[in-house]
Order: sequence, then C-alpha cells, then structure tokens
Amino acid sequence: MPTIEGYGSGQVLRDIRYAHIALGCTRLPLAGPKVGRKLEQRMEPLGIRPVTPAEAELLIDGCGRCAAGPRICSPLFPRSACSEAIFLDELADRLVAANKAAFITKEQAKTVLARYPKNPLVVSKVSGRYLEICRSDPAVCIYWKMRRAGLKV
Repeated sequence: MPTIEGYGSGQVLRDIRYAHIALGCTRLPLAGPKVGRKLEQRMEPLGIRPVTPAEAELLIDGCGRCAAGPRICSPLFPRSACSEAIFLDELADRLVAANKAAFITKEQAKTVLARYPKNPLVVSKVSGRYLEICRSDPAVCIYWKMRRAGLKV
C-alpha cells in the first residue's frame, strides 16, 4: 500500500515510473496477461479514481489542512500542462516538511483545482485514505493509460 513515507522517499514515483515503462513495452490490450495483472496489483492500492469538482471540494472541506505542490508524477512529465496537486492532512505535513509542497487554505486549494478545468480530477489513496487530489493529464496519467490498455484500476 502506498504510504506517506513512500511519497516522501520517492518509492511511489518509482512504482509509477515502472508502470509507465511496462505499459510502453507491451502490446495493448494488456488485460489478462501476467504483465497486466501485475500492474493492476501494484496500482490497485493507490485507489486512483476520477472525481467531480464537488467531490474534490468535499474532501478538501473534510480535511484538517491542505498543501499544494507538484503532482507526484511531475518529474516524469515535466512538459505536462497541469502539474499542481492538493495534498491533505498527514501527506500535506510530510510534503511540506520535505519542501515539496506549501500549506494553503482550503479556499486556495479549491482555486488550484479550478485551474485547467478541461483536465479531469483524480484522487489517490495514501496510507488507506484519499490524500492526493490532482488535475490529471490523460496523455500521461497512469490511471488513464491503464484504462486505455483495458486494465482495472
């Protein structure tokens, strides 16, 4: 399961990088073969799923504190149009302490998510809770790539 420590240490980024490499090196669709099943197993604990702006706002309203910073996968795709994410509670604390994010108000968090309205919002689980919200770039986001490959996410 992805953990707050895994975000801080770079393990989650390494897992995403390996998933992108695997998707780039195999034929589509991947549903069924060993590589596809392994990817599904590795990515399933992230619980990545699309959300509406209203659902994202509910997550923000229900948290204790927010931070904004680059999406966890931003180093893999530096040219991606949208690169900001909102981190909640303990994940926000950890990333701020690591100088990878900055605390912001809940209203500022909603403003960050309002940028790039054509890009779909996704949430990811960290330590079993939805603690990351970002505007995804469907061209590079692992969630959307796996969906296009016919994999369950």
